[in-house]
Amino acid sequence: MGKEFLTYNQQMKYLRDKKKIVCGGTNDKSQLVSAGYFNLVNGYKMPFCVGRDGNGNHAYLPGTTIQELLELKHFDDELRMILFKYITIVEQEVRALAAYSFDNMNRYNSLTWYNVNAYNARQSVKVISVISRMYSDVSQSKKKYMSNYLTNHKVIPTWIMTKVIRFSNLINFIDCSKPALKDSLCETYSIKDEAGRNDYKLLIGSLNWLRTVRNSCAHNERIYDTHLSNERVKCKYFDLMSPSYNNRRNSQDKRIIDLMVYLKYYLDHRKYIDLHSEVKKLLEDLKSKMKTPVFDFVRAALGIRDLEHLEQLLMQPKYIRYYKHS
Repeated sequence: MGKEFLTYNQQMKYLRDKKKIVCGGTNDKSQLVSAGYFNLVNGYKMPFCVGRDGNGNHAYLPGTTIQELLELKHFDDELRMILFKYITIVEQEVRALAAYSFDNMNRYNSLTWYNVNAYNARQSVKVISVISRMYSDVSQSKKKYMSNYLTNHKVIPTWIMTKVIRFSNLINFIDCSKPALKDSLCETYSIKDEAGRNDYKLLIGSLNWLRTVRNSCAHNERIYDTHLSNERVKCKYFDLMSPSYNNRRNSQDKRIIDLMVYLKYYLDHRKYIDLHSEVKKLLEDLKSKMKTPVFDFVRAALGIRDLEHLEQLLMQPKYIRYYKHS
């Protein structure tokens, strides 16, 4: 059977009587109405849970209030906006650089983005599929500049195509292109392996994690505990941090801390300082408002062992090598 409908007043009584969560008064009700029970309670209850009661229901830390759940939701909302801002800065830049590099390496034989010969011949089967998906994105776009280019030029240039396709298709476009395109991006962002070679796996893996987090942000999903199992791609910037970030037990899951590490490649040091400052301030504010077990739960879900470890990511200032492009 489905859940019984409860009015807002009944929801508050349920929280008090069944969940033992402090909830009452006009302000709490207004916040509950605004956020929605599912978004607030179901979305942010886990850090406050300490097990199960005799009936198998979640038991909460004594004295837990609805305002504390709201503070955690506010933290998550602010974190989502911060991450989305910096990821989209990177996304826009990568789209533009990928288009430039693609046209630059194919200019001598005038190959276009919809010509299979412009891509890596070793991935011919995947290339056909990728071109088809990109063409679908382009044909569905309602942007005014799209109709303008079709009317006046009859074709869509690469820099317009990379602007309108989905992020996932952009990454596939990069991955299927000739090695020169990936080399160009790796050189620009200094994405290298331990031997100093351009690291294609890290390039594609990091972009995919940016895409995953960006999509969660765009769709207003809970963000602090976002993770993917067994898909982590390690890189040299983990070596700046405590050895615990590289040990076997914690080495496989991608979390928000991995995003902070990967963004060190894609953001100029000055922008990275801004990102670091905004995230750390948000975390310190949450720490001052939450019970220690709650904050520790959130910190661990982010993949952060200690807030001071974020400072270690500011070591070795990193500047983007834009001058590498002719």
